[in-house]
Amino acid sequence: MKLDTSALSRGPNRVKVGFPAGKAGADIVQRAIWNHFGTSGGGWGGPIPERPFLHNAMADHRSEYRGHMRKSAAKILKGQTALQTVLSKLGVLAQGHIQGEITNLSSPPNSPVTVERKGSSNPLIDTGEMRQAVTWKVDDA
Repeated sequence: MKLDTSALSRGPNRVKVGFPAGKAGADIVQRAIWNHFGTSGGGWGGPIPERPFLHNAMADHRSEYRGHMRKSAAKILKGQTALQTVLSKLGVLAQGHIQGEITNLSSPPNSPVTVERKGSSNPLIDTGEMRQAVTWKVDDA
């Protein structure tokens, strides 16, 4: 059997998921950074605790992503699908996982001041803008 490896050396070869450059506004990216890594300064109710939603989503689904890539590898080498197609599907899958983590994360909880200000106890959702901005991008290394 002859394997076509030429497609592996050209074109897009990775997928970025979350808030890739050029896909989200700076204000949303800043908000994501503050929430993911936390802050030491004050805010509405004091420092923002670390809520690593990106890391959690990726770590919780790592074996699933590897499984998808493992199943797709033979199809790519046989010319039955393109790497870009596989990476796009992986991007959509990971986007959903990150958005789900944003929706479901509950700890550490918001401070009482923050809950009162925004009217919700969901730590990562105020307007839903950050969750909606999660996306993916297939590109070259």
